[in-house]
Parts: sequence; structure tokens; C-alpha cells
Amino acid sequence: MPPTYTKMLNPTLPLPDHLRGNESGTFTEDSVVRRLPEIAHKTITDNGLESHHRERVEQLAADVNNGVILRVDEPEAGDFADWQGYVDEYEGLSWIDAPWFFAETYFYRRLLSATGYSLPASRSRVDPFELQKKTALDGALSLAGELGNSRNDIRALIAASLWANRVDLSLWRAGEGDIEARTAAVLGGSTERLLVDDTDRALGILESEGADIHIVLDNSGAELVADLAVTASVLDRGGKVTLHAKPHPTFVSDVTLPDLDATILRLAAEPTAAAAIAHTVARARTNGALQEKAHPFWVSPLPFWECPDDLVAEMASADLVVIKGDANYRRLLGDLHWEPTTPFPEIVRPLQPLLALRTPKSPVAAGIAAHVVERTTVTDPEWLTDGEWGMIQFADEVN
Repeated sequence: MPPTYTKMLNPTLPLPDHLRGNESGTFTEDSVVRRLPEIAHKTITDNGLESHHRERVEQLAADVNNGVILRVDEPEAGDFADWQGYVDEYEGLSWIDAPWFFAETYFYRRLLSATGYSLPASRSRVDPFELQKKTALDGALSLAGELGNSRNDIRALIAASLWANRVDLSLWRAGEGDIEARTAAVLGGSTERLLVDDTDRALGILESEGADIHIVLDNSGAELVADLAVTASVLDRGGKVTLHAKPHPTFVSDVTLPDLDATILRLAAEPTAAAAIAHTVARARTNGALQEKAHPFWVSPLPFWECPDDLVAEMASADLVVIKGDANYRRLLGDLHWEPTTPFPEIVRPLQPLLALRTPKSPVAAGIAAHVVERTTVTDPEWLTDGEWGMIQFADEVN
């Protein structure tokens, strides 16, 4: 009998260094010093913040480039103790000297604190990114109708779920032409732009009757619509699905449980095949075939191999765990400086079969053949960060 593991397994290789914002002239430097303050200022523009909240967000934007990592001063919040531990190692460092993944998750947690999200007041539980998410959903409704007509074709739905990851509001704002073009192109993703394609290794599980599938969600809007189409297709085959959302808003467009509710309600009201997706999902909510979770691990700065025991146990029943999107992929690899040719299963050692779907928007990758890396670098020097390429990667369970 193979061993039964109850804890996530570490990579078999020595760990390289973290990506950091102090790497001059890199995408990571730009992400910290330019993009994070821009997101803070956009939050002020999109929300009717009272003066004290506005001042705190403006101070956060200034701190990113001129301040240091501080403790999250919000003892009333449920995750206060967790964040005290996360900050311990980096307190007093400049934002660019801290690991990039930590800096980004920390920024979004601080942004929520600045807008009053976690405290009992006028903005308690008010999503500061709600306007952009609503705009993104508006633009995804025609896509939902098309996917509703393709619910029996799992391969096509997986492709749509992949290419919809191109629509990322932390990089491109909803309503901009680029977002609209990316949403419209979801159904036209080319297999020639796949850096890795392990679709066939996952199809047998996804198409089987009664499969138990866990999906770790990424972006709202087009991507969530595609993920719900995949969910409906699995449910139609008598399967079970657990959707893992974020417990609070983060990375602008990441799905929370209220986003799930809003999207399902919106699809149900459509006069197209989008409504069929919503009705299947709603029925499964009632009969227990669909579960929705929001574990705090998914908004932490921790790597996948530090997944807590209760979440490991929660995913233990899965026949397949689907990890969606760029930020979740960065967590899988610890957001470290791996060579792109490093074998994926040497880093990601899951306890259940795992499928990662991602269009790269950060310089983190593994499991790509050397000739593909060489060819793609010549074709598109920005291939790891421009969201124009796709990765469908499968990892067998460790046994």
C-alpha cells in the first residue's frame, strides 16, 4: 500500500531565492513601485471614501515606495494573529526588499484595513474592487451564453477556463479596450500558444461519472464564468464540485463568496444558455453536490507546500484539484527563482492529482521544455509576463 500523507510535501530540490522588487529593471520592481500605488489610487477613485479612509489609502500608496513593512494594526480582525506571524520575518524591511509575493498579499491586506473593510463601521465588508468586478461581469455575459451551449465539451471548457485567465484586473482595468479584447478572445485561444498542454491527462478524470473536483478560483468576470461552465459540466455528469474562493477581496479581481453569489444570480437572469449554467449550479447548491469554501490560506503569503492541515484534509476527497490563475500558480511554486525547465513534479508534489491552468503574468514558471523556452523567448521576449501564452500542467498525486 502507498503511504497516506496528511501534510503537504516540500519540493525535492533546494529552494532558490524569492522574487523581490529590488531586482532593478524587472517586472517585479515595476509591480511594486508603480502598480501597487496605482491600485491604491484607483481604489480612491472608485469608492466614495470618507476623508480618514482616503488619507489612509493615500498614506499606504506613499509607504510602498518610501516606507517599510509594518504590522497590521487591526486586533479586532479575525486574521490579526496570522498576520502578526507573517510580518515577523520582514518587519522593518523596505517593500522592495521583502519577497514579492509577501509584499503583494500584504499590500491587499493593508488596503482592506485602510478602507475599513474588517471593522464594524460604514464600510464593513464593502469590497473596494466591486465596481471593476461588476464591469468585468457585464463584459462576460455574451461569453457565458456561448459557454452554456458548450457544456458537454469539457476540452473546450477547459480551454476557455485557461484563456479567460488573461482577463486580470490587477494588471488591466475593467472597461479598458485591452480587457474587452481579452474577454472576446477567450474562445479563440490558440493551441500554438500553449507552452505546456497536459489536457489529456486530466480529461479522463473530468469526464468520468461522479468525479469529485475541487477548483481553486482566481478572477471574477470572464474567468469565473468559464469556471462555472466547467463546474456545471462536471455536475451534469453526476459529479461533485468544491469551489475555493478568497475569504476577502485581494488582487483586485479575485473571487470571493459574494462574487460567486452575484455572478450566479446575474447568469440566471440572462435570456441565453448562460441561465442553464446558473440553474445547474443553483440546484447543486441545494442538493449538496456543490460546496463553496473560503480558507484564509488562499490570501496568505505562504507557499503551497505550507498548506495547513485542515485544508489538506478538506481537499483529501478530491479526484482532481484544479488550480486557477497566475497568483495561485505563484503560490504553487513558492514565487521563487526556478528555472522554467525545472521539472514541475519536483516542486509541486500534491496529495491528489492536480491541474494548473494559467496564462503567465509573472516571471515564475516550471515544467516547460527547453526548446519551448528558447523558441518562445525569440518569438516574444515578454512571454512570461504579458498574459499571451497558456500553461495546462498536470501533476500526479505523490504515492
